[in-house]
Amino acid sequence: MEPSILDYYNDYPSIIKIIDALNEENNRLQGVLDSTKDELDSTKDKLDSTKGELEFYKSIFKTHRNSVVYNLYIKYKDKQRLWIDKIRTDKYELQQLDEDKDIIEWLKPVRCER
Repeated sequence: MEPSILDYYNDYPSIIKIIDALNEENNRLQGVLDSTKDELDSTKDKLDSTKGELEFYKSIFKTHRNSVVYNLYIKYKDKQRLWIDKIRTDKYELQQLDEDKDIIEWLKPVRCER
């Protein structure tokens, strides 16, 4: 764009206004891009955690093939989640788990009743 006569009398040429507008639009679009990247990263993190959850729940069919699902509980051993069948698990395995109220209850001796 060629300079005009008015540009001679103004402090800045008129093309500067166009450049400033383009810079403002660039800054606005860069902000939108940054927020979209942050949203994408958080969505990827959620997806990864959901995949981990899915793999854990699918592991029932590998580790407890002959167990009834309502007898299975999620318990922790050294802060790692695992499936426990309360019917098929012996006392030694229960003692190896991180304690919670269910484990304490399961370890109590069962009184015989008539």
